[in-house]
Amino acid sequence: MTQPILPTQTSTPAPDWRAFAAALRASLLAPPVSWAAMAVPAAPARVTEAQTFTETATVEAAGSDDMDSTTGTTAAKTADGAGTAAEWSLDDILDWVETEGAGLPLTNTEATASSPTSGPAPAYRLRPAAAMAVYRFARTFGTVAAMQAALAEPGRVSALVTGTPALDETMFSLLEHVLKRKEFWPGHLPDPRIMAVEGAIKTSQDRRGDPLAQLASGLRAALEARRPTILIAAAGMIPTAVQALDPVLNPLAPLDREVVLEILADAYPGAEITEDSLAALPLDAALRGLGPDDLLVAMRWPDPAQAVTAMATRLAPPRAEGPGLADFPLPQSVRGPLEQMIDDLRAWKAGEIPWRDVSRGLLLAGPPGTGKTEIARLVAREAGIGVIAGSVATWQARGERSSDLIRAMKGDFAKASAEGPCVIFIDELDGFGDRTRRDHNATWVDYVVGALLECLDGFSGQEGVVAMAATNNLDRIDPALKRPGRFDRILQIGHPTPDLLPAAIRWQAWPALVDSDLSGVAAQAVGMSGADVAGLVRAARAKARRARRALHVDDLTAALAEIRPPMPDALRWQVAVHEAGHAVVAAATGVARPKLLALQGDGGSTHAKRLMIGQRRSEMEAALALDLGGRAAEIDVFGEPSGGAGGDASSDLGGATLLAVAIEASLGLGDSLVWEGSPQSVLDRLALDVDLRARVEIHLRRAEARALRIVAEHRPLLEEMAGALSRCGMLTGPELDALLARVTPEAAMAMPPVQPHLGAGPVEHRIGKTGISQPAHRAGRAPLDPLPSPDRADNIDASPDLSRRFAA
Repeated sequence: MTQPILPTQTSTPAPDWRAFAAALRASLLAPPVSWAAMAVPAAPARVTEAQTFTETATVEAAGSDDMDSTTGTTAAKTADGAGTAAEWSLDDILDWVETEGAGLPLTNTEATASSPTSGPAPAYRLRPAAAMAVYRFARTFGTVAAMQAALAEPGRVSALVTGTPALDETMFSLLEHVLKRKEFWPGHLPDPRIMAVEGAIKTSQDRRGDPLAQLASGLRAALEARRPTILIAAAGMIPTAVQALDPVLNPLAPLDREVVLEILADAYPGAEITEDSLAALPLDAALRGLGPDDLLVAMRWPDPAQAVTAMATRLAPPRAEGPGLADFPLPQSVRGPLEQMIDDLRAWKAGEIPWRDVSRGLLLAGPPGTGKTEIARLVAREAGIGVIAGSVATWQARGERSSDLIRAMKGDFAKASAEGPCVIFIDELDGFGDRTRRDHNATWVDYVVGALLECLDGFSGQEGVVAMAATNNLDRIDPALKRPGRFDRILQIGHPTPDLLPAAIRWQAWPALVDSDLSGVAAQAVGMSGADVAGLVRAARAKARRARRALHVDDLTAALAEIRPPMPDALRWQVAVHEAGHAVVAAATGVARPKLLALQGDGGSTHAKRLMIGQRRSEMEAALALDLGGRAAEIDVFGEPSGGAGGDASSDLGGATLLAVAIEASLGLGDSLVWEGSPQSVLDRLALDVDLRARVEIHLRRAEARALRIVAEHRPLLEEMAGALSRCGMLTGPELDALLARVTPEAAMAMPPVQPHLGAGPVEHRIGKTGISQPAHRAGRAPLDPLPSPDRADNIDASPDLSRRFAA
């Protein structure tokens, strides 16, 4: 694992660090080096295009430094050669075009002096990124001698930590420039090797198990030659292989008021800039979040006061708009840990608790459209800190190679460190893959997951960086990511429950309908995800706009009627019977307590609170009967079942089939104690495993027979409950409780054996006293609603809510 290496030296800036900075600045401006220097706008003395091109070519060629090919940075000319147009890179040409277009000829003083047609030599200043690099570098070491002592020792591996990836390339160029200047690096000193920290290790994993085997060939060659090595790193995350070399960490001096004053003095020569000029800026701790791009944006203004104002604006926290976390629809099981983390962050910022006591490492798991990304944003806003979001997809989009993905990912972690306190949010965590699943993509998964673990471990002890993540597929995440210290707190987030739907609608409709009664609309929207609710509100807003008025509850009702058109009476009665069957079986078995039955335009749903969570086999069998209670009710009332119990992964048959697979192959509650894999992985091969399919079929047939017996014994009550649901569209509260109180609890009894039938013909069931024989539908293949979380030590699913839905 990668851990942050604490600095082995404490560098108190020497009083003359400004002298070191002035020397560095002068070496970059006379003659001007293209990556660091830019011409100051002068009097409108215009030169010819040919003259400008010739002069610019000379200075660009004369002022550029070579870059190490191992870093992937741009190769250019030597500092001493004149260069020709053939040596120009595309960036050189584009720079000349931009300079000419701005009317600012970039010329070389020496070349101008020898030209009989040249005008006055232009003045130069440092580019914003170069200025930041020069002054922070000088303040880090204080003197030339201290820099040499820190970086010139043969065999030493040093890491120069920039704090922001945007400064890495500029710092690389500055180091190369320093090593070529005799006043900074005399000839008797050894020639260091400069590398990006990402280039210090191989891009592919070595299977020998020796960390040193991961060292890149360039670093190995430097070690063999006993050359000092300087690694450029955005943050103090050093790969395990490099840690074995005992590297020395040299973090750049942070940006503070003193450094900002020097940068402004360089950018605005002749202007009076004092400490009072920086009154608008925040404290030094906040100034650390100012990057080179921020300086570029701020110093585009011609007046230093405008630049300071622009810096302050970019550092100001974003304005909080809209409702907060307290208004977001969340169950208490999720809200509690989130609020605890926010309270801890506030207490840490106030100095009341140490960082080690701050709750963090939260993984939000749930289906799409449940607001996981929004939760991370709200947590950061409530805690008063920033948030940086990324994912495999967004990081991969920054380059074609795996190394580009790793560089982008580490860049965002480094940015979070520089802007800390900050939340680093990783969306679609399952996209990284699972190293335990070996396939043709295993090498890529090993490399990428390993890099993410290095990032997480590197920041585990760093104050101010909170890691959060989200996933739609918890079972596809590498187990190492869920170990303590990483994402060890898993919060299950589902679609809004009926009691949270009014809040979900109000959240999406804000600032409209704040005080409106949304219970009626919410009753008709039961089963919708957060994304579905957002779509409903958008459709309602469109209706209000067409009517040229503010949003009204009637707009929501009308939009919902279009999204979920009313069911025909016959289908409405059928769905009501189905949902009543679930409720009756739940109450009779005691496995769950129904809380709400609802009819929707596209079907119906039953929501219940689970009462038994010990995961004993008796509870599992009762849960299977609950899954098939709706199908059993249809058989008893109509003489045959419909396909409403099947369909997608969340259907009754889908959940029952996966639960039966879990009993037999994952939970050790079937005929075998052999663990054959996670329920989902076993389900994927169910069609090919005849023996397992037969055992699963037995569970499903037995559960259906049990549910049929229960609904047959409660037929009058079942029809009464279905009638009430069909009339009102929703049953909940005292009315539902009164009906359920009349259900007779199931007596303990042995279930009659049911033989599976795997052929194509029908299977007979003797149903209660009716003697009706019905064809049995084959169970569909789909996943289950909450299964036990594999990382819980007691393997118990504590989720209190169940949802059974009829697919119309």
